[in-house]
Amino acid sequence: MSTEARLINVQREERVGGANSRAAPASPDGLPPHVLDILRPLLEHIAAHGRRPADREASDAGTEKTGSEPSYAPGEGQARLDAASQADGEADGADAARRPVPPRLLLIAARVAALLADPETRDALGAPCACVILVLPSATDRCEVNAELQHGETWLPRIPDPLDLGWRRVAFVRLDDDDGRSEIMADRRAFANCLERAVAQGLRVVALMPSADPVSPVLRALCRRTVAFPPLTAELLAEVLRVTHPSPDGALPAAALPPDEDLAILPTAVVEVAFRQDTTAAVAQELARAAGRLRTTPRTTLADIVLADSVADPVRRLVADMAAWRAGTLAWDEVSSSLLLTGPPGNGKTLLASAIAGSVGATLVATSYSACQKHGHQGDMLAALAREVEEAILRRPSVFFLDELDSFTHRHSPDRFSRYIVGVVNGLLEHLSRLNETPGVIVLGATNHPDMIDPAVTRPGRFDLHVEIGAPDHAMIVRILRHAIRETAGAFDLASVADRLLGLSGAQVTALVREARGLARAEGVALAQDHLDAAAGRIAPAPAPEVLRRVAIHEAGHLVVAHCLGLPQPARAVLTARGGFVQLPGRPSEHHGSALDRIAALLGGRAAERVILGEASSGAGVGRQSDLAQATALAARVHYEWGLAGQLAFTPRDGGESAATVREIDAVLQSCQARAEWIVREEKPRVLRIAEALLAARELKAERLAALLAGIPADIAEPKVVKVCDARALREKLQKAFGPGKGVYPPDAA
Repeated sequence: MSTEARLINVQREERVGGANSRAAPASPDGLPPHVLDILRPLLEHIAAHGRRPADREASDAGTEKTGSEPSYAPGEGQARLDAASQADGEADGADAARRPVPPRLLLIAARVAALLADPETRDALGAPCACVILVLPSATDRCEVNAELQHGETWLPRIPDPLDLGWRRVAFVRLDDDDGRSEIMADRRAFANCLERAVAQGLRVVALMPSADPVSPVLRALCRRTVAFPPLTAELLAEVLRVTHPSPDGALPAAALPPDEDLAILPTAVVEVAFRQDTTAAVAQELARAAGRLRTTPRTTLADIVLADSVADPVRRLVADMAAWRAGTLAWDEVSSSLLLTGPPGNGKTLLASAIAGSVGATLVATSYSACQKHGHQGDMLAALAREVEEAILRRPSVFFLDELDSFTHRHSPDRFSRYIVGVVNGLLEHLSRLNETPGVIVLGATNHPDMIDPAVTRPGRFDLHVEIGAPDHAMIVRILRHAIRETAGAFDLASVADRLLGLSGAQVTALVREARGLARAEGVALAQDHLDAAAGRIAPAPAPEVLRRVAIHEAGHLVVAHCLGLPQPARAVLTARGGFVQLPGRPSEHHGSALDRIAALLGGRAAERVILGEASSGAGVGRQSDLAQATALAARVHYEWGLAGQLAFTPRDGGESAATVREIDAVLQSCQARAEWIVREEKPRVLRIAEALLAARELKAERLAALLAGIPADIAEPKVVKVCDARALREKLQKAFGPGKGVYPPDAA
């Protein structure tokens, strides 16, 4: 859709009312009496005279005007309007019989008249050389409203202006730069040029824009008022029906029509189709059915899913705040309406978005990077994203859910796609700002890798709250199983099943129950414990006891080394059917000593295997997130990126290190592993005690870990490690670092 910014001078044909008229108090039906005094004669005039002179000429000639908007003649109601027009003496009977009633113009004119309900808006519109921004998020809405305003010479001057509002010498300009095209800046320049010409001619300016951001310096300096263009409401629709479907029983009350939030999401074309019905009751029913088809509120609510307390608390606050806002007891700017959901796949980020929408009774508008990308090049991709954003704003209250947020990567990446991603991220930032400024829209983002997202996307103001949804712990797995099994859950030993499922995602736990039910159906019996056990054996086969013990010793080594080096208390240690893990808290920044301590802790599991079991296994090096991978990356950052090991030149790793670089990194790792092995040897009984506790419980949380680690000296090893180049130098430096009599290694330890 190209930018349309044309100037017109609308000469006022007449004035109704005195210059000293004042706004009256609101009437019982919500519209102030002075607005009704404007609205009703205006609608009757439009209904009697049609759309504009060209329409009348086309009607007289018996031809259809090319490009004109669709119009409607509603049977008996039209006959009554024709009779009223004849009695009014403004047209002859033959003309009136052929003249259609245009619902689109009537609906838009009613919304324009509703602008005058606000005294500040009336004053701004009536001020000389004033600029007023009308915010219409929908591009279709802006196009339709602009088209009627641009050709409003037959009906705009009919609006009484007791405060000298004066539609004379008014310039209507429209900005459409939210469709994701590459010509965005050209559109804005054309808009700004047109605006400056209008101001230079002394015209009043009414700017139709997608958001409240005054993109032009002229508009920013002269704008007296920014106001949302009034949506279609039941009250306005009842007034339009008064003239299109007059009834001897009186006008249809607004309460008989769909609620305002449902009417606001209906496209004008859909409303026009409803107006083809012969009675007001039939119109109301058709509108309600159409709104019901568009308002797709998910059935899932928070009561239907299992959440960890750390996730449930902020989500429930959001739902409560949304309910308070809809009740009118809380301002929207007090609501933290944007959440970033992080964590590994399969743990319910998408399901949570649906449950939030269902709990607040909002429409869910869900999309993802790949769903938008499949539309084509950058412009098409951004256009697809813009359409989803527009849909969320139009259907508010709504939940806008954007998945795969990690695809909106850092804009300063040096690869060949950086120019592409800059445009994509910049487009996303504009859309997030629009969404966060729109009352009634909750913004949710989801990612498996939050560190990959451009920081401008995740900052407060775009995503206020960051919620991590990790793999469920033992208690949550039991709750998920109980929720999935429902009323018969009490008959099962779910704790033993949960022991085998630790480390799996919530989706995998739910899949286990489906598998167990399938096994029971195949046997033609009710679900039993052996079905759950068999399903658990298929989804999470139990490892051999010796493998499980090795994993327990490995994780215990991490815990003891981290504690002895004074690192923060781990939050959790878990033994799973596929391995184990320890949640070591991170730090906001590192210095040389703390970074080396963290490397030693990462190598503590491997060190425990070497000291206690005689050799290490491959467990420390499986994948890019393994212990060895993290330790290697940290050692490289210390030396080549952070400037903490003598070199100040910033040389980030790119995966193609030279042999010399690998030797330098490996020397640091060897030194840190030696420290970790020495600590494990000194605290071997405690390592074994923690390993046995982990084997028994499968999951150790912070309080239990603190009790098991109690009594271990936190300063057992000095955090001093020096760079070494060969085995002999390593042994000499270790003797100096640890001191005599504190477990110096034999020659083969290097």
